[in-house]
Amino acid sequence: MDAGRLAETESALAITDRLWRAEMQRTLGPDAVLLYGFGVERQGAPGTRLRQAFEARSAALTAWRNERRR
Repeated sequence: MDAGRLAETESALAITDRLWRAEMQRTLGPDAVLLYGFGVERQGAPGTRLRQAFEARSAALTAWRNERRR
């Protein structure tokens, strides 16, 4: 495992998670992450800012998981 690469992926995940959470709250209300964080609503509709944030977060999570497994 490359410690620098792991730190980079952790940072990307933290940033994209923060952006996704903010977009969830903006779109679905202040308790959106608690209420919808595991439902299909968390993805947002195609072409929306919520979907873009969800996809960026998903990609960052995958990259972080892959780096941890190295």
